[in-house]
Amino acid sequence: MVNLDFLLSGFLFLLDVKENLLTGPKISERFSVGEPGKSVPNDLANTYYTNPLINENTPDPGVTKLLDNSGWALVSTSSFVSKSNKSSAFPIYFSRDLVSWSLESWVFSPTNWPAWAQDNMWAPELHAVRGKYIVYFTARGTNGRLACGAAIALSDDPFGRYKDIGRPLVEAESRDIGAGAIDSHYFEDPVSGKHYLLWKEDRPISFQLSSMYIQQLTPSGTALKGARKLLLSSNLVEERQIAEAPWMMYKNGYYYLFYSSGWFLEAKYHMRVARGKKATGPFVKRNKPILSTDWARYSKGENCSFLGPGHGSVIEHDGAWWMLYHSWLWGSLNDHNSGRVLLLDKMIWKDSWPVVGVPSDTPQIVPAVNKE
Repeated sequence: MVNLDFLLSGFLFLLDVKENLLTGPKISERFSVGEPGKSVPNDLANTYYTNPLINENTPDPGVTKLLDNSGWALVSTSSFVSKSNKSSAFPIYFSRDLVSWSLESWVFSPTNWPAWAQDNMWAPELHAVRGKYIVYFTARGTNGRLACGAAIALSDDPFGRYKDIGRPLVEAESRDIGAGAIDSHYFEDPVSGKHYLLWKEDRPISFQLSSMYIQQLTPSGTALKGARKLLLSSNLVEERQIAEAPWMMYKNGYYYLFYSSGWFLEAKYHMRVARGKKATGPFVKRNKPILSTDWARYSKGENCSFLGPGHGSVIEHDGAWWMLYHSWLWGSLNDHNSGRVLLLDKMIWKDSWPVVGVPSDTPQIVPAVNKE
């Protein structure tokens, strides 16, 4: 019997050799404020936070501001759940300040589980689409293929009951074994008013590069129209053949396409960004990651707190961009008992690109949300 873990380890080793030969050792950019080990006076404790925000498994966080401006909602991947074990999928959290989160409900329970989906409930995002809340998500269908689906809230309550649309919203074009569509992302173009769905497709058996697509949505937000268009592929050595988890933002005439590269189970998982003048591209990539493991500390064997940061949501408040994302804990890489925890960091602008640098593990100033 083929040992898949052994094959993957060998494949990642070959990627390491190729990357080291062509790009040299890993180098991080550091922009976060704070000194390791520095504490905050008690009278200022409420104005600072320290990562992680949720110190348990919260992978692939999707964050949106609620329509009533009461706060924010976050949904995340449900690891190891399935229809057969009668699980609930996609926890929904609430926060008034982007820092303190409370679990409120689940998108799916055994009573409203999508008929077409069996397991691999990944990468959900909750969005307000023309006044209605819709959760876009990934699942493995009963046909064994990964696809992207959608579920609509049955009321104005984002923490209430959801109903799946009854079919996959998008499937991979390729019929190769292992091919699938994952990581769907909703984007409303503030310039044209058009609504789009972005997603990633893989052909792992063929060792094909990851491809990211965009296609316009109908007004309902639950059907596609027109033709899909290729946005970008994982053509950089440092991307390690992966470009996934798209998230799009618009600012000052540019569309910024955030995405993650590397393999989620390794320290080299990281985030990147590309920009273009149209939502449908073409896009030009920044030549460096915008978020990565703190390689300066990691390479010296120092505890850098977090490893393999990625799959982030970017939100805007009062002109500032913030990123919520997941990461493995130091000493627990690919340890599904501790899982991937939730982190938050403010983005800065460097040479006209939005960046984070490395995950902060020192006290940071709390976002000034809902303080008006």
